[in-house]
Amino acid sequence: MISEAAIWHDLECGAYEADLDCWRTLANDYGGPILDVGAGTGRIALMLAQLGHQVTALDLDESLLAALSQRAPAGGIETLCADARDFELDRQFALIIVPMLTVQLFGGAAGRARFFDSASAHLAPGGCVALAIADLLDDENGTSGGEATEADRCTTAGISYSTRAVALNRRDGQVGIERRRELESPDGKREVKAATDWIDTVTAEQLEAEAEAVGLTVAPQRLIPATSEYIGSAVICLNG
Repeated sequence: MISEAAIWHDLECGAYEADLDCWRTLANDYGGPILDVGAGTGRIALMLAQLGHQVTALDLDESLLAALSQRAPAGGIETLCADARDFELDRQFALIIVPMLTVQLFGGAAGRARFFDSASAHLAPGGCVALAIADLLDDENGTSGGEATEADRCTTAGISYSTRAVALNRRDGQVGIERRRELESPDGKREVKAATDWIDTVTAEQLEAEAEAVGLTVAPQRLIPATSEYIGSAVICLNG
């Protein structure tokens, strides 16, 4: 049975498709094996595996990886439950991808430095680390003020789930995406929860400088276009 965490993850992230062409192109350019950092329930890992790439999916939440494994063909995707800031595998990767602003969840420069140390140790010669970042306060082409016009909904095991971004909050060095989550059981009982994801504010120049400090070299950026529901993002590309 899929966990509640996986249901929320699917609702809040699963429909996003604007970045898929970027990851497909990078996979074609660099080949495999590929490490998908912050893989969640497999939105990107499953797509890359279907294209024939060897993929390892890394996430801190074991229940999300369990949902991914249920959806993957037998033996199709290796999963690793670990902190992206401190992981260890006995292999290297031609491509390490960090989609969906995951690098902005590492707790500032110190957390990113730990990630870059781990990533560089696992990057094959000539390989690429690719990280998606965005400025959540730059909403010219996205939803104003962080508020979504409609909720995302699904029903699983008779329970109705609804989630909607309602605000962007600020604190020192971070922007918080605040969501209103509602559950309704078959007997009509309703539960409302608030959830906030705190995203580090970081520029492309900062990331590139931090990566160069561990010996990675800067390659041309890729761009992910904005949609009516999501702001655009930049993909910082770093070579080993």
